[in-house]
Amino acid sequence: MENKYDVVIIGSGLGGLSCGATLAKAGKKVLVLEQHELVGGCATCFKRKGMLVDAGLHEMDLGSEKTDMKHIIFKKLELLEKITLVPLPSAWSIKVLDSKSLESENFLIPHKDTKKALIEYFPKDEKDIKSYFKKINFQAKLNYKFPFDMSFFEFFFAPFHTLFFLVLSAIRQRKVGTMLNALIKNPKLKKILNINLAYYHYDSFKFNWNYHSVAQTNYYNQGVYIKGGSQSLSDALASIIKENNGDVKTRADVKEILLDKNKAVGVLYKDLKDKNLKKILAKNVVANCDPRIVYEELLKTNTKLQVKKNFEAKTSLLSVYMIFDTNLSQKFKSMDYSTFCVDKEYFDKPFDQNSEDMLALDIEKRNFVFVNYSKIDSGLSDRDDRYLGVITTISSYEEWDNLDENEYKAKKERVKKALEKRLDEFFPSIMSYCIHSELATPKTIQRYTRTKKGVPYGWDQNLEGFFARTAFKSKAVKNLYFASAFTFVGGGFTGALLSGYRTARKMLDPYFYPRRLSLCVLFGTAASMLIINALKFFF
Repeated sequence: MENKYDVVIIGSGLGGLSCGATLAKAGKKVLVLEQHELVGGCATCFKRKGMLVDAGLHEMDLGSEKTDMKHIIFKKLELLEKITLVPLPSAWSIKVLDSKSLESENFLIPHKDTKKALIEYFPKDEKDIKSYFKKINFQAKLNYKFPFDMSFFEFFFAPFHTLFFLVLSAIRQRKVGTMLNALIKNPKLKKILNINLAYYHYDSFKFNWNYHSVAQTNYYNQGVYIKGGSQSLSDALASIIKENNGDVKTRADVKEILLDKNKAVGVLYKDLKDKNLKKILAKNVVANCDPRIVYEELLKTNTKLQVKKNFEAKTSLLSVYMIFDTNLSQKFKSMDYSTFCVDKEYFDKPFDQNSEDMLALDIEKRNFVFVNYSKIDSGLSDRDDRYLGVITTISSYEEWDNLDENEYKAKKERVKKALEKRLDEFFPSIMSYCIHSELATPKTIQRYTRTKKGVPYGWDQNLEGFFARTAFKSKAVKNLYFASAFTFVGGGFTGALLSGYRTARKMLDPYFYPRRLSLCVLFGTAASMLIINALKFFF
């Protein structure tokens, strides 16, 4: 069975959905094929004990319109008419526990007044704190718009106020650990400013400064949750595609990208409902999946193709999904929405390469974040005896590889119990209200998303710019594009949304840069001639 589309998208992660929605809104006939029964990839929800469990979203950063490009996507796709953003009470809290005395030190990190709050905690470090915020705010403002969203004059003057600094930043490739050491003297303050490292990376001294600056600036402005869970966001994007003459098919497992010589012309997929193979013809193919799957598995007629750059893919997550029969916010009045639980032993260590590689720490003793969804109107449950809580910490596929089935299950149970025990130390008796818990590893992420090594953030964010990610367009196969966390700008919910949107805009207007640059040259030449003639007239 053959059908003709403008674009067929392999995978329905946020990158694929935002790409598809942008293309569909522009009048392109789009088909999204998803092997799972739910759309969304990591942005999905599943049911347990009579409520929804969010597989991936704890909070989403929402910066001002001067620093956060998501506002442009929301407006262009009219997305805010379909989802409800729930503001979170604070950026997060940090609870530092002495495991021997069980005494704790607590830090509340608020939105907007973050700098002021940190100065109150660390008055001797006021100058360093101000310097840090000045640096990250400047870096974030450099990334405020894609060039194709700029007005003519914004684009014309960009080389003077934006492009120079972005190029300089890309050349320098600064790391978070190095920058914090250069800006901050107090090691505890450095750890606080980098407490949510697991949202991005496993090693502060490998993680790129630009990504840290943009995301932290936006988190400090406002964190939000999507009511009804991340599935609501994925479903909203899918509905935009359907409402604009597109299709979204689940249980559709793509087996091959069809080529005519070196040009992508469609896909062959297996319909997991009727078990039949089906062929789809399309003018363009977009891969919303691990690029290695594309080159190693889907391009069967040319086995020589491969991902050219040797990117690292190691950063993954471990999560304990927990159902409670009691509203935790009522039992633990001071508990925040997000609480980073930190051992004092780690907190007292110097901030250096020995202490900031999280994967070098014992998996059962790593810092973790506990998310208390009962703190907000999450929309995950309509019952008064079902509330979600999630423990999340950093992990890697290698920590769970080369184990037989029994060893894997035993390790999962051991790690889950260790993390639950530690949570009970941070919040005494909390586990007495837990009626269900299950642990998801990088292997779990791999099983549901098929991403190799279960890396939800795509390539590790060691570098920035075009050096850090797969290009939006294949150089080896014509009409083959990429839109995912692996693609520039990539990483996390925000990065995946931006990546898909960017790929769609580049597909829709492939001649934007030569056309706009030509106009700038003409305008600059004309303006220069007018200025020269005016000077001659007066002088």
